[in-house]
Amino acid sequence: MDRVRRFVMLGWVVAVASVCVGQDAVPPVAVHYVVDAAEAGKGTVGIEMEIRNLRADEVTVAIPAWRPGSYRLLDYGRRVRDVTARAGGIALDVRSVDKQTWKVTGIGKRDVTLRYRLTPDRVHIGPDHYFLEGPGTYFYVVDRGPVACTVRFKVSEGWGIGTALEDLGDGLYGARDYDTFADCPVELGKFESHAFVQDGVTYELVVHSIGKWDSPGLLEAIKGIAREQCRLFGGAPFDRYVFIYHFNNGFGGAGLEHLNSTDIALPQMALEADGRAAAGITSHEFFHAWNVKRIRPEPLGPFDYTRAVRTRDLWFCEGVTSYYGELTLARARLISEEEYFRHLADEIEMLQGNPLRRKVSVAESSWTVWDRKPADRTVDYYNKGELLGWLLDLRIRALTAGEKSLDDVMRLLYERYVVVPAKEGKGPIGVGYPEGGLLKAANEVSGGDFSEFFKKYVEGTEELPYEDGCKAAGLSARLTVDTVADLGSPLRGVRVESVPSGSGDEEAGLKAGDRILEVAGQKVTGQTLRRVLRGLKPGVEAAVKVKRGDEEITVTLTPIARERTRASVGRSAGASSKQKKLVDDWLHVKP
Repeated sequence: MDRVRRFVMLGWVVAVASVCVGQDAVPPVAVHYVVDAAEAGKGTVGIEMEIRNLRADEVTVAIPAWRPGSYRLLDYGRRVRDVTARAGGIALDVRSVDKQTWKVTGIGKRDVTLRYRLTPDRVHIGPDHYFLEGPGTYFYVVDRGPVACTVRFKVSEGWGIGTALEDLGDGLYGARDYDTFADCPVELGKFESHAFVQDGVTYELVVHSIGKWDSPGLLEAIKGIAREQCRLFGGAPFDRYVFIYHFNNGFGGAGLEHLNSTDIALPQMALEADGRAAAGITSHEFFHAWNVKRIRPEPLGPFDYTRAVRTRDLWFCEGVTSYYGELTLARARLISEEEYFRHLADEIEMLQGNPLRRKVSVAESSWTVWDRKPADRTVDYYNKGELLGWLLDLRIRALTAGEKSLDDVMRLLYERYVVVPAKEGKGPIGVGYPEGGLLKAANEVSGGDFSEFFKKYVEGTEELPYEDGCKAAGLSARLTVDTVADLGSPLRGVRVESVPSGSGDEEAGLKAGDRILEVAGQKVTGQTLRRVLRGLKPGVEAAVKVKRGDEEITVTLTPIARERTRASVGRSAGASSKQKKLVDDWLHVKP
């Protein structure tokens, strides 16, 4: 992968040089930012944007309407104020075009400097740190193509700078173009740093935590995750990767992928005893370095920041990433085989517990994510996508007698749409795969035809073939249905996803976003909540304590009777020696 790495590291330098030669050494447009975070703790940040070599009398700039990976409009423009511009010491006219776009006129073909202030999201800023998201911070030049970007940071004394941006020396950081630049978040403040080198790649941890955490455990997990995933693709597509962690006093976890980094937030208490508690989300986000950030549908890069960017393949982008995220933990022995099988069973139960699985396809759910409100229910493309990835993998392995797998599909996609196009100069991270590219790759690797599979289970709403898929591969999947007590509102872990209008839960005061702490006096976690709920009686009231913002509230809910699918996954007792080897190869179990 050294050839890809060289393209990534030198791409923006080569691009600038080629423009200079092609235009009689006229320097290309470049942008330099200064981020003044010296008083970030007070809640505002100052930004300076200098556009160099513009050679125009006017310019239009904008701030993105969304951030890649979130698939929802975030309206960053509402956090911007006091936009001004000057050129040659003269104040210029700045006109607001819309809520995210500004036009500067009267430049006179000189370099122009814009200044504006931001009020970042309060969860990203505090007295001892400021977490900077690129899309919510930096204006970009509209209709100018790739523009090299650099930045300096003004910070309080004692603060550090943690980022995957290229360190150009003397406090200057940069990237080859705006897409890459904005995709490198920055942690400014007081934080812990850890680093190690593995297989020629430098991995850095930037950790802002409210308390103690188990660094040896987390480092051990990251090493195993990186080793397994890099091995799958034949090496890393970068020389350096940065994990930015925030260990806070919240509940649940969140993460966002970036080209050469990730940012992850988790409850500090969960990490205090065992840093491996962060392994699951870390594995998911790290796999995104290939799937989504490089292997991607055509609409997902280069980005259109002005509007919703839709694809029907988020089930693959996110769900198959979830599949490999958990499979990596099993392959790296960070979880046991039994724990992994239990995880797959939990995912089956989650999907089977969602009645919309028979009405909404996962492709439709991928397409309409931009239109949904937090309370809207649909099919979770993370959940169903993970199961689809698993069943695809098993079917390819069974069809080819273990000679090929979904691993080979991933490698084919990477070579065809990333490595080769990058080598041909079509972009440092290649191009996106076209519509139908996933089906084509699966057919090519397997030598079979997965058209019906995609038609039934991706574009359609037929029940997933768990039992048949497992049986062919030497596994067993057993599903049983019984009646249990449950809440009327859908949950993900301990978080209430939505509350149906007119339901008993709504009348009792439950709200979307509530995190359940206790049920009938029993403290619960994401792993124990379902078991505790099943111990209740339908129709009999129970006290449920939830956390809503900074408050703890107790509501009295009446559990309903619900048909619930119970699932179990494991090795088949009647598997042949070839099937046993197939499962061993899948889980990387050495004989």
